[in-house]
Amino acid sequence: MACSAASSYGGGSVRGAIRRLYGGRPAEPLTILHATVPPVTSRLLHDGAHVLNAVLDCLRDQQLSTSSEQSAATATPTSHWLLSVPAPLRQDEAAVVNYLGMMVAIDFCHWAEVGGAVPARPGDAVTGFAGFYAVVEEEPAGGPSEPHHGGAPSGTTERLTEPPSQAPAVSDGCATPTKPLLRGSAAMMYLLRRAVEVHGVAWYDPHYLQRWGNDAAAATEALRVCFLGCAADGVTPLWMPCTRERVELLLSLADALVERHTSFHAILRECGGCVFASTAAAAGHVGGLVPALIRLHPRYSDFAQVPVCRSGGAVEGLVESCTVPVLKLAQLTALALEQALPALWSCRAACSASSEPRPSAPAPSAPDSWLERRRAAHAARAHTAKSGATATSPLPSVGLFADIDELSVCCDYQIPRTLRAAGLLVYDDHLAWAVDHHILLAPGSAEETSIRVATLVAADRLMGHLNAAPTGSADGAACAAPDGQAPFCAVHHLDYALWYVGRYMVSSDARHHLCRTVMY
Repeated sequence: MACSAASSYGGGSVRGAIRRLYGGRPAEPLTILHATVPPVTSRLLHDGAHVLNAVLDCLRDQQLSTSSEQSAATATPTSHWLLSVPAPLRQDEAAVVNYLGMMVAIDFCHWAEVGGAVPARPGDAVTGFAGFYAVVEEEPAGGPSEPHHGGAPSGTTERLTEPPSQAPAVSDGCATPTKPLLRGSAAMMYLLRRAVEVHGVAWYDPHYLQRWGNDAAAATEALRVCFLGCAADGVTPLWMPCTRERVELLLSLADALVERHTSFHAILRECGGCVFASTAAAAGHVGGLVPALIRLHPRYSDFAQVPVCRSGGAVEGLVESCTVPVLKLAQLTALALEQALPALWSCRAACSASSEPRPSAPAPSAPDSWLERRRAAHAARAHTAKSGATATSPLPSVGLFADIDELSVCCDYQIPRTLRAAGLLVYDDHLAWAVDHHILLAPGSAEETSIRVATLVAADRLMGHLNAAPTGSADGAACAAPDGQAPFCAVHHLDYALWYVGRYMVSSDARHHLCRTVMY
């Protein structure tokens, strides 16, 4: 039930589509093919408290972290997304945007099949399931003697290393201490960043990539340091899952960017400060980052086709098939930029107010452009915060996109796993058996579509509940802003909390679904 609907997509938000199609009766169970989203009730929250309390704790931690970062500008970057950018590129706005654009475009499918088994086909059980890892190498004191691209490696402390209870002991065969491991997306980001900082491989540069034309095999060999990690033992070499698909996407994206004489930073400048076209039009702009990405390359065309029924999900009530935008990686690109650029601007503000060398000047943009105005507003806020004027009148945050709250969660493997463990997402017997027995689902199948669309609905219902319930209520909606403002659960905080809890805190017995796809 996959649907390539880029030509008919009007640029509206995913949350808007979900609310329009499924938001009419939030107090009733909603069935989408093989999955049901129950209403958020006190009983459900009580039964799922072991998971939801962890989600709420993660939300509070993010809010406190955001508040402290906004009140104390520092020259040291703290944003996870900004830290994923190689240190030599981290001072230049255009370089940060272009790097993140390419990195997010290949952020998908981080589970592998190992053990010599024949790769599973849809409908088969995945018998060689394994995670993909990278060993965090210790940098010599002072960094490598010959850093590439004019700067030393970042010395970044990796935040998402595997907890000792989950990470196997790692040894390089010598009498050396155990080394930490990164898994999945974190492992990919580490390898890509290290490829630039240590090996000088400009894998993110479209012009660099064009030297291989369409020869994915030659490009893969040249980029092996970007994609060669290890198995769970920390020793056995293991290629990143779907390496060839990633390389092919990089080459294809490079062609698209060069042919159009554009870049991710240029696309950002032209989006009017909005993620979606509907809100851009309302603000008098022609733009929207997500529609521009969909026009750039088909890898962002992520839609699902679901039946819309008259009532209760009964087949007899079928009215029509409806296209639902899911847009995981296009939205994740917006989310990465929303968090990375304000962090970059904060670092600049801190540097300009200190004796440290000033970073390079901002990348040029059109006079009085929306991006220029955002930078200026952020600088003014940072100056006011430094002056101590926030004691009596808390300053509003200055983000990147005007409509960032229209983002939905970014459907992947871990978010539906968390929602299911909390009781906010229920599979029928057929789908539950397939997920619990590691049956490979086909991209766009009824089973996969059920999970992805129902996840969007369940997350939207949960966020609506968290934002409506009184602070500290028995229902668990303790999401008050630290400065005493009205409770508000930001979608990017909920997205991270659901992902983090699923990835690190939900029992390993609660399996996630498996689908071999380039969309997540």
